[in-house]
Amino acid sequence: MDKDKIKKQAKQILDKFASALAKVDSEKIKIGVDRKRFERQEGEGEKCDSGFKKKFLQNAPEHDDDFILAERGGWK
Repeated sequence: MDKDKIKKQAKQILDKFASALAKVDSEKIKIGVDRKRFERQEGEGEKCDSGFKKKFLQNAPEHDDDFILAERGGWK
């Protein structure tokens, strides 16, 4: 049966991965990156096109003056 064959192959793959993982020296693995500055510096930002919001809303199928109207999960 194909199901049994797939289970056997999956077990072999997992066992092979587990044995390879057991050989890894966890003391040598460093997690993360040390940096002097680890937070983003906030700035003034860039100026955007004053008509962007209007163009953006006009492109939406349904909208009012300030928001895009969408039904949650409507894409399903």
